[in-house]
Amino acid sequence: MSKAFLFLHTYEDAEHAARVLGLPVELVPQTPVRPDESIRVTREDELENAYRRLCRNNCTGEFTVLRV
Repeated sequence: MSKAFLFLHTYEDAEHAARVLGLPVELVPQTPVRPDESIRVTREDELENAYRRLCRNNCTGEFTVLRV
């Protein structure tokens, strides 16, 4: 069963969600520019780059973090 944090906005939100859920996690944009794009993060040092990529592909700035 997956756990999720919904409608997050900032890098700090992503950090907190990854800390609480544990890695690996998947960042999923709520309104993606390109469909079916999510970013899997398996190491803590990947999170910041993944968040930046997520922001470039997100119309609303909202995203979900899923434990995978």
